[in-house]
Amino acid sequence: MRRMRTHLSPLFCFGDPEGRGNLTLSQPSPLEGEGMGGGDRPGSLFDALALSAGLAILLTFFVISPSISHAAPQEAIQSVTVKLDRWDVEEAWVEVKTLLVNEPKDPQLLEVASQIAFHRGEYPEALGLMKSAIELGGGGGEEKRKGFALFVEQTIGVVTPFQRYESPHFIIRLDEKQDGILAGYITETLEKTYQVMAQQYGFQPREKIRVEVFPDARAFYYASTLSARDIEVTGAVGLTQFNKLMLLSPRTLVYGYRWLDAISHEYMHYLIMKMTANKAPIWFHEGLSKYEETRWRGNSSYLSPLYQTLLTRALVEGKLIDFDRMEPSLVKLQTPEDVQLAYAQAASAIEFIIAKAGLQGLRAIMNRMADSTERGASAPVKAVLGLNFQEFAGSWKEFLKSKALKEESRVNVRRYKIKEGRVNEESMDMEEIKSLVARNRAHLGDLLKDKGRMGAAVLEYRRALAETQDSVPIMNRLSAVLTGLGREEEALQLLQRAKEISPDYPTTYTHLGQAYLKLKDFAGAKEAFLTSIQINPFNPEVHRDLAIAYEMLAEKTAALQEREIARRLLQ
Repeated sequence: MRRMRTHLSPLFCFGDPEGRGNLTLSQPSPLEGEGMGGGDRPGSLFDALALSAGLAILLTFFVISPSISHAAPQEAIQSVTVKLDRWDVEEAWVEVKTLLVNEPKDPQLLEVASQIAFHRGEYPEALGLMKSAIELGGGGGEEKRKGFALFVEQTIGVVTPFQRYESPHFIIRLDEKQDGILAGYITETLEKTYQVMAQQYGFQPREKIRVEVFPDARAFYYASTLSARDIEVTGAVGLTQFNKLMLLSPRTLVYGYRWLDAISHEYMHYLIMKMTANKAPIWFHEGLSKYEETRWRGNSSYLSPLYQTLLTRALVEGKLIDFDRMEPSLVKLQTPEDVQLAYAQAASAIEFIIAKAGLQGLRAIMNRMADSTERGASAPVKAVLGLNFQEFAGSWKEFLKSKALKEESRVNVRRYKIKEGRVNEESMDMEEIKSLVARNRAHLGDLLKDKGRMGAAVLEYRRALAETQDSVPIMNRLSAVLTGLGREEEALQLLQRAKEISPDYPTTYTHLGQAYLKLKDFAGAKEAFLTSIQINPFNPEVHRDLAIAYEMLAEKTAALQEREIARRLLQ
């Protein structure tokens, strides 16, 4: 998710869809309660955050307008600021170091240099530069400097223990003990995304891109200011900010989430930032990122049954979300349904551009954004498509209507849930069964299965399913027993139906893989287990069974890797 348009920091953005309005702050709310999954961070930092009258406010004002100093030429300061604004970080760093040679005690230069160092991932250096600016004083802005220094200290506290992994184009840092098993999957996904998008858009960044994976919601908040509400309501599990990609560990959420698609999505934000010189509106950012986020795994369509359903309903009911409501960030929308509808609309707007002007036209719009003196898409869209923005929005709606999308009444937006303490996902499955009669019958089926009375368990699960025909948890319970009884084909029918209703429920793919293994369809089993891992990678049983599939497919190296992951998870 692109939190919001950045100047030097994406904590603020321009307040209309074309990026011409006043600056609007998105102020996060702190995490509430205990049990966020990572224990306490240094109390002094969190207390200081609360006492600072809002770190986001201090940081925002700091990066908008460094304190006034006349020691260094303002033209030189502006040149560095422009480079940082478009994330030309290395060029900005070379330039600011040259300026500091002549003016080593200029507080304004030290402020800007601190920001650049932070964007380079040199956090201790960023803190040292900012402390120097604070000590020198002068020109006002001491509170803003202190706010930024506090933010840097928080980041250092979170990321210092992280293990570093490096690939040809990425530098990945994460909590080795908790999330070390993710490194290989993230590297493979990002390198695939890099290659695919290089072919698609001709974008090949010169520098290695930094990636940070946060082990829990509290650490994610310290480093990103995204709150528990942002995670659970709007699905904000990833962020492209400060010249890096940031991701919440899937271990943090009950059932996990599509974390590999999410990191590919964040790479697309990085691509858009660089290709448009940070001038794309939010709808374009989120639309293109959503449109392309699954291409790394060979899936070229964003139009899932859920998105088709949301778009169809919004068209019929006249409830499409205006593009200006997507600013300054989708996290400002009120419900998970609104957020997912906004994603679907924005992606379909990108599809409309490609249908009308081809991929070449889409790239031309991005190039014109980069060359423009103003932020936004109106002028580039007008130049390439010959439509003003109002005409563009109207033509897009007609395009959407012409697609004859299908509504699937059984699908629903799944709301994320942060784990609190030890979570029994089977018990939570039971809570999702709305019918009390169905829940009781499913519970009875569980008891019968535990006693080895599989035939009786099948009977109770079928009775439960008759009460609530679209219950994915019941379908999974029934399919597992059917597979154990050698009735794999019956199980597969149920699981295919469950997958259509809830495509991001990992247990369905686990049971699909197990059914395919028994049928000796090892390629099918491999695909199902990999999909399960793409949602929840922390089930050792899945890695063990995937290793079996790899062995039967003569993929020995991959099998050894999966067995090692299963061993680590069982420690």
